Amino acid sequence: MLTYRRTSVMDSPAQTLVNTVNCVGVMGKGIAKAFRDRYPAMFAPYKRLCDEKLLQPGKLWLWQGEDHAVLNFPTKVHWRNPSRIEWIEEGLQKFIESYEAQRITSISFPRLGCGNGGLDWDDVRPLMERYLAPLPIDIFIHDYEKPIGLPEHREADLAERFGDVSPLLVFEDFLSQMKEVIEVSGGRFAMLNSQRQFSANLDDSALRLTAEDRNSELEMEALRGVWLSLSAGLVTTRDAGWSDAKSGPMVLSLLSLLPQVRALEIQKAHHGDAEIALELKRYPTTATPASGGQQEMAWG
Repeated sequence: MLTYRRTSVMDSPAQTLVNTVNCVGVMGKGIAKAFRDRYPAMFAPYKRLCDEKLLQPGKLWLWQGEDHAVLNFPTKVHWRNPSRIEWIEEGLQKFIESYEAQRITSISFPRLGCGNGGLDWDDVRPLMERYLAPLPIDIFIHDYEKPIGLPEHREADLAERFGDVSPLLVFEDFLSQMKEVIEVSGGRFAMLNSQRQFSANLDDSALRLTAEDRNSELEMEALRGVWLSLSAGLVTTRDAGWSDAKSGPMVLSLLSLLPQVRALEIQKAHHGDAEIALELKRYPTTATPASGGQQEMAWG
């Protein structure tokens, strides 16, 4: 399934991240520099492949880090020159021919060849959709970033109030953090999508939500279902409402304030409007190649 995510590729939960590269061994700007900074051990084998003329448009190179695999996707020959749409297509063709053999199960793409590559997204988008949408794995395209939820300084203030928090590995931690958010916020909140006000109260039996035009109650089993959905991946308004669809926007807005949760905008390819969703934050590490299994050859 193809989904648009309005976040950075570097924040993706996907198994594999796509890095757009040139073929002369330079990662000096844009997303390539961000990948070099996060995964410094990847640069030397990349440079060697370029020096040996083994990386070129239509060939891909998969590097395995500790937290993600990185698929290096040539969109240029030389960094000084623009990208070409035919190079994007050649790389996409190689990807769909080879992703199963490379055991890629989920992947995040930037806008291939746009930005420093100089291609028009209106030309690249339909090409990417044509090749990627039919594939039976989770595919994300990060077409732009759209901040959702609290401003960064407010988020930092709330995080400071929490201090160190435990991962949401068990349902009890999820409930505990919700109770603390409600206490810190005085039980008053605003909906992410409309800024309409609502109040929340959580006790040992249920979460009770009150807005001007609705009252909702989610019992513990419904909250457990929301927690399981969040642990598994993206939670949308429909998921957050669980058995009570009207409560979805309020539950989503409340959960967006948990210190380990991030709100983002997503949009399914060919399926309607953008919507707000939640996911657990990932905390990237500086990765080094896994011993024994490092792949250093471009896909032929």
